[in-house]
Amino acid sequence: MRTKNAYIPLIILIILSTITAGAMIMNDTDSSDKIMVDDEVLEADAPNVDGDISESDPLQPIKTIATVIGIDSWNGTKVLLLDQDESNIGEGYPCDLYLMIGEETTIADIDGDELSIDDLTEGTRIEAHYGPMTTRSLPPQSVAVSIVVLDEDVPTGPQPVKTIGTILGTEVRSENTVLLLDQDDIDIGEGYPCDIFLVTAQETTITDSNGNELSFEDLTEGTRVEAYYGPMVTASLPPQSGTLKIVVLTD
Repeated sequence: MRTKNAYIPLIILIILSTITAGAMIMNDTDSSDKIMVDDEVLEADAPNVDGDISESDPLQPIKTIATVIGIDSWNGTKVLLLDQDESNIGEGYPCDLYLMIGEETTIADIDGDELSIDDLTEGTRIEAHYGPMTTRSLPPQSVAVSIVVLDEDVPTGPQPVKTIGTILGTEVRSENTVLLLDQDDIDIGEGYPCDIFLVTAQETTITDSNGNELSFEDLTEGTRVEAYYGPMVTASLPPQSGTLKIVVLTD
C-alpha cells in the first residue's frame, strides 16, 4: 500500500504541470491574437491625414495683382519678379515679391484659355494666387498656385488684403486704436509682438458676422476677426497698415 500511495503525489504533480503548461500556451496564443486584432483595428480606424488637413486647414492662397518686371531662373525654376499693386517693400529691392513657377502652377488668360510661361514677359499684368507660405526674406519668396494674365483694359486698381486672425492686444497711437493681430495665414516668426499692426480710424467699419454694427470696445484680446486692410503696408516687421473693415467672428 505504501508503495502505491507513494506515486500518487508524483502523478498529481505531473497532471498539474501539464494543465499549467497548457494554460500558458493558451494565454500566449490569446495574447498574440489580441495584439494582431488590435493592430488591424488601429490601421483600419486610422484617420485619413491628407483628408483631415484639407478639410480643417484654414490656410488659403494669397491673391495679388502685379506687373512682371523681370523673369529669372533659379536651378531651372522660372521665377517672376513682381511689382505688386497693394504692397511696396521700399526702395533698394529688385522687386516686391519673387514668385516661383512650379509644375503645378496654372497659367491662363481671363477667358480661362491655357497659356505658358513664355506668355509672361516684362510688363505683363497678372493676377496671381500664391503661398500661403512665404519666406521672411526681403523681398519675400513664394510659389505660385495660379496666374491669370490680365487684359490691358481691365481695371486693376489696388485691392484690400483680407486676413483672419486673433487679436493679441490693442494700443492707442495718436488717438487711433491699433490691433496686434496674430494672423492665421502668416507667421513672421518668433520674437515679434504680433504678425501685423492694424491701425483703425473713424472710417474703419466694425460689424459682427450678421452685419450688426459694433464699436472699438468690442475689439478685445482673444477676439477672432476677419479684417480687410491696405492695400499699402509698411516694409517693417511687423508690418503696419490702415484697416478698412473688421468683422468680429462668432462661433
